[in-house]
Amino acid sequence: MISGGQQNVDVAVITSAALPWRTGPAYLSLRQAAGLRALGLRVSYVAPWVPPRAQAWLWGAPRFVTASEHATWLTAEAQAMTGGPAPTVLHYRGHASRRLRSIVPVQDVFGVVPSARAVILAEPEHLCWFPRTRPRRAVEARTVLGLVMTNYGHYIRHSGIPGANGLAHLAMLGHRRLIRAHTDIVVPLSPVVADVTVGHPGLVEARATGVLADYARVPPVTPETRGVYFLGRLVWDKGLAEVIALAGRTGIAIDIRGDGPDGAAIRAHARRTGAPVRFLGASAAPWTHMRDDRVFVNPSRSEVLCTATADALVAGRHVVLADCPANMPFAAYPNAHRFSDLDGAVIALSHALRTPPAPPDAVRRDFDWERACARLAALSGLDGPAAASRRDACSI
Repeated sequence: MISGGQQNVDVAVITSAALPWRTGPAYLSLRQAAGLRALGLRVSYVAPWVPPRAQAWLWGAPRFVTASEHATWLTAEAQAMTGGPAPTVLHYRGHASRRLRSIVPVQDVFGVVPSARAVILAEPEHLCWFPRTRPRRAVEARTVLGLVMTNYGHYIRHSGIPGANGLAHLAMLGHRRLIRAHTDIVVPLSPVVADVTVGHPGLVEARATGVLADYARVPPVTPETRGVYFLGRLVWDKGLAEVIALAGRTGIAIDIRGDGPDGAAIRAHARRTGAPVRFLGASAAPWTHMRDDRVFVNPSRSEVLCTATADALVAGRHVVLADCPANMPFAAYPNAHRFSDLDGAVIALSHALRTPPAPPDAVRRDFDWERACARLAALSGLDGPAAASRRDACSI
């Protein structure tokens, strides 16, 4: 067991991935833990510890010799998010799997959680892959809530392995079983992953995530703001081939920000096509680079609820998105422009470049981080409205 001094807490947030690995669950879980702490709750943040020899694959180079060093770094990151006190950081043992492109728990993640009023699982199905994970009835908490945020079916179906469609179906059934066995209620971040909650209490689009206030402070778009960018992990599943094709078709330069395991192959593909793209690497503070950006391009169909899309909308930028179920939560916002093929992407990008963005008031209200954390606390049974929220949960 890897942990610090354990004590009773209000809520423990357990994550399947942790910064500085720049993935959605890593960002969102730390933001949620920091936000819940800012509400005055006692919070433990439980993250995977990956030994130094595996850290190079995750974030480019070994950075932490011990789990306590990683905990100190995560504490500073959490404090920077809210400017206030940080959650207590604990670790469970994880294995960085290149084949699965994931951090896999190699112990019962509940074993390092102190007695808590509530436990929040970022990717509950993933966190419970370890076969000896204790069942819900053995967890000392009033509520165990899961946030379903990864479209595993998409990754399996597009993996190229034989029988991929059948394997995706089996994975969905297995994840559905794990969620039932280990949680009381789940929140799918968008309808695209609602299939794993069938027969189990779940709230679709309960808006349990938000956007850091830094994005609302990005200077607004002016007629001179012309930049176009992509932000995300450099893996083919994120739609990088379409980003490059769009730049090549239009001749419009697109900045690509991020890094990942397919980075070298993606860069080589861009060189072969001669498309006007620039690879600018990853950033710990993307909002600091958005002053000259007008349009965020995100053709990915593997997302569940893309954090970078919400960030761009809150910053008052246009977004050009694939027309798929994962992007339905953004459809109501006037600065979101969806496309179904490359011709449609060209039209959407052209429109975004010649049209001033609409005021982002609605999306800033909907993705307010403090409201999202208060809602998450309520769903977890940490305040008065929680019981009513759970009673109203519908099976989907």
